[in-house]
Order: sequence, then C-alpha cells, then structure tokens
Amino acid sequence: MNRRHALISVRFFTAMIVAVMSLRADAQAQLKPVTQRAATIKRATTSRINVLKAPEYLSGEASISVAASSNPLLRIGMAQNGVTLIEFPASDKFFAVHAGNSDLVTVEKSPTLKRDHHLVLRAGSGFLVPNRRARGPQAIAAATTIIAQMDSGIAITFLVYPVALLKQQAHRVVISYNTEEVVHTRRSAGLATNLTGIQPNPELPAVPAKPIIKPEPESPIQIKPIEPPNVQPLPPDYREPAEAALRDAFKNPKWFRNWTRERHGLRISVLPTRDLNDTARLVVFAVRNVGTATLRVISGYPDLYIETLNEQGRAVEAGTRVPRLHLSSSATGSAIPARTTRYFALVYEVPILGAQQRLKLAVAHMSAADEPATADLTVTAN
Repeated sequence: MNRRHALISVRFFTAMIVAVMSLRADAQAQLKPVTQRAATIKRATTSRINVLKAPEYLSGEASISVAASSNPLLRIGMAQNGVTLIEFPASDKFFAVHAGNSDLVTVEKSPTLKRDHHLVLRAGSGFLVPNRRARGPQAIAAATTIIAQMDSGIAITFLVYPVALLKQQAHRVVISYNTEEVVHTRRSAGLATNLTGIQPNPELPAVPAKPIIKPEPESPIQIKPIEPPNVQPLPPDYREPAEAALRDAFKNPKWFRNWTRERHGLRISVLPTRDLNDTARLVVFAVRNVGTATLRVISGYPDLYIETLNEQGRAVEAGTRVPRLHLSSSATGSAIPARTTRYFALVYEVPILGAQQRLKLAVAHMSAADEPATADLTVTAN
C-alpha cells in the first residue's frame, strides 16, 4: 500500500513540473513580440527629423557688388509698412522695370525713370504677411519677383520675401558694377547692349528702297551763282593742354599741399583751375588712397556736379552734372593701389553758378559707391 502511494506522489510531482515549464515557455513566446515592438519604437524616436530652414534674404542696409558676367538674383525682405530704396550705378540707365505682380509689391512710378538711378519698392494692396507660427514651405515662400533691365544689358532680379517685422525689412540696397566691363562681356558673348538705342536685326537683310520717279515740269534754265561750301570748324582738341599740365603735376608732387578729409580711404588735392577759352576750363587734381587695400574707381568718375545750399549753408539739392570735355590720367585702368597717389587733368564746360551754388568734384570707388570723396572747386574757379 505504501508503494502505491509513493508511485502516485511521484507522478503528481512530475506532472506539476511539466505544467510549470509549459507555462514559462508560453510566457516567453508572448513577451518576444512586445520586446521587438519596443525596440522598433525606440529606433523611431531616435531617428533624425529634417527641418526646413528659411532662406537668407537681405535686411537693413546692404551693399552688393555684381560681376560683369552675371545676371544676379537678390533676395530681399519686405514688411507690410516698410519701403525699400535700391540704388544703381550712375554710369548706367534704366531700360525697363518688369514687375511680377503689382498688387503684391509696387514699384513707385517716377516720371524721370530714364534719368533716375534708384527704385522705390512698397508693399501692395494684396501683400500678405506670413504667420510667425507657420512652419514648412508656406512660411518661406517668396511673394513675387521684380527685374530691373539696364541700358547696358544687365538684368538684376529681386526676389521679395514677406517678413513680419520692420527690422527684417531691406531698407536700402546699393548695387555696384562696372558698366564698361558689362558692355564688353555682353558684346563678347554676342548679346545686345545700348538697349535704349535702335539696333539692327542681323536676321533680316536690308532691302534698299526703290526710288519713286516723278515727272518734273520743264523749267527755264536758271544760272545760279556758285556758293562756297559750308565748312564747319573742327571742335577744339583739349588733349594736348591737358596732358602737358598732367606731366608737370606728376613731376612736381609738392604742388599738392591742401588735401580734403579722408572719406572711405580717399583724399583729394586740387590745383588752381585755368581757363582754356571762353567756355572751357582745366583743373588738375590728385587722388590719394590712404588705405591698405587697392580701391577701384567707378566708371563715370571723376565727376563734376552743382550743389545748391540753403541759408544755413547745408546742401539741399545735388545732381546737376557739368559736361566733361576731356579727361587724362597718370595711369590706365580704374585701380588705385594702397598708399598710392593718382593724378588727373579734367577739362569741363564753365558752368553758371548762383550765389548759393557750389561746383563739386567727386570721386567714388566700388566699396563706397553711394558716398564719394568730394572737393569744392568754387573758390579755385575764381
């Protein structure tokens, strides 16, 4: 009887052990997918997320130097109540201004656009300011484009980005480039220049006009006296006196004693002017680069203009240019190396000045196109 109870006890314990091992195996089988899912979630949470960054656009005040071989695209910021002034080189003129959507960004109309050297941009009636909390492409989308096409042929595109704050507005942008280099580069590439003028179309052959022959009534023979041909006198040549005065000045640098204040690396010293005839006057002057880097004079400079003063002696109007008749220089090109002086001889038409007007000589380089160095020629002209 005891043996029988012993066998039953052994079978009972064996069955219990098998049941426990089976339950443990089932539990491990159920836990395995959970562990795999947890690992998948962990890898997903640690993966990188690409965030779109807003494009860089011009704000505040900026000066841009443009290469002669490029047609650049400039990004500018514009706020709802802001205004943007864009200045161009004085040696070039506007041919046309192409606005993408005037309802979004308006180009201020000017009756003297062909003579101006600046554009004024304002937000239009349909201008929308982006939501400051917006994300993704809607937050960085540009509003419209404006293309300024110049007489030299260069085309500058402005991509306008709506901004929420006035401090993000591009208030003033100064653009500088060498007009002569632009013309030379475009001609070498076979592109048109001098867009304001009439240019022939090389694809259309010139067809000579057929003369229209009309019968003329017979008239009696009349004998007219022979008149001498109307020979126009040749314009005076100012090259010889200008170059002679320039050579004397170059040999005597001590003649230049009085120098203007330094302005963006340039100083000017002027010798007394000399009348060549009743309408032409000669001035010899020196321009010194007092900086440590080479400066390049902008095309169209040195220049002469008439400045009008108020009763307090402050300038209230400037812009009437004085025609240049001849310009000679001691060096070729536009570069003035550091710590170097360059000499000029300029022949110009004698202007008529009012009591509150001054004749100014201006020299500007590419790094400060909007603020040239100036010298007063009114005193030396007396």
